[in-house]
Formats: sequence, structure tokens, C-alpha cells
Amino acid sequence: MSTRLSVAVILICGFTALSLAQAPLERPKPGPEQKVFEYFVGTWKTEGEIKPNEFLKAGKSVTTETYTLGPGGFYLLIDRPEGQIPRTQGIMAYDSHAKLYTEFYVNSAGMMGTATGTVSGNTWTLMIEDKVFGRAVKGRTTITIKSASKFTIKYEMLDANGRYTTITEGTSTKVAP
Repeated sequence: MSTRLSVAVILICGFTALSLAQAPLERPKPGPEQKVFEYFVGTWKTEGEIKPNEFLKAGKSVTTETYTLGPGGFYLLIDRPEGQIPRTQGIMAYDSHAKLYTEFYVNSAGMMGTATGTVSGNTWTLMIEDKVFGRAVKGRTTITIKSASKFTIKYEMLDANGRYTTITEGTSTKVAP
């Protein structure tokens, strides 16, 4: 009786191991929410205008950003080298639980922040919470895709009266894939 039970257990374990070995788990693939990141992959030159404000000197601005997909294609890495703005690096991913895009970024001036946003058609709207010179500020970035190689971008900051004031706006053009 015990020999039969032992043989049965061995056979069950063997068949279970064999079935698991034949059915490896398939690695998840990015969904449509992550596929939108592919648009940004490459190097972009942004030319714009900085409006008079308490944080940046007003005038023309030119920056370059490089966007790359993270391994697996589930997130976007953002790198803005030092220039008229401090070097900024960030990561953006889609939060499937909150149904929002979420970005975390830091820069070489000690500023850090988070943004959460949505995409509607060709327009991205990101609500931002920054720490600027030790002060908490709220803002909004709007990105509007104009073509395969061009988008407009506008950053507005919430003022003490609860109104958004434009701080910067410009046009980004893809300069390298």
C-alpha cells in the first residue's frame, strides 16, 4: 500500500513538473497606454519663450531633450542636459491602477517633483507638484502633438489667486531618432 502511494506521489510530482516546464510564463508586453511613449523616443530641440516670473529670467529658450524607452517598453526615460535650465532627469510610466501617467523628476539645482496626467487625442495634460527653492508650487504642462516630428509645450504655474499663469511655452522638433 505504501509503495503504491509513493509511486503515485512521484508520478504526480513528475507530471506537474513536466507540465510547468512546458508552459513558461509569457513576459508581459506593453499595452496601448505604454505604446504612446514611442512617439517621444529620440532627441528633440525645444525653442520657446520664458515669460517674466520669479524663478527664471525672461527671454528666449533653447533646450534639448533625449527620450528613451526603458527595458521592456513600459516606461520612458527623460534627460534634459544642462543649459538654460538645470539638468533634469525623469522617468514616466503608466499607472494602470490610477489610470494616470506618472512622472518623477529631479534636477541639478535640487528641484524635484512629480506629475500625473492624462492623454486625450493629441493632447497630454500633466498636473505638477514641484519644490522650487524650497517652496511647494503647483503647475500644469500641456503637450500638443502637431505631427510625427513636432509638438508644442506650455508650462503654467498656479498663482495665489488660483489662476494659472504661463511661465514657458514653445515648440519641440525632433532632431534625431
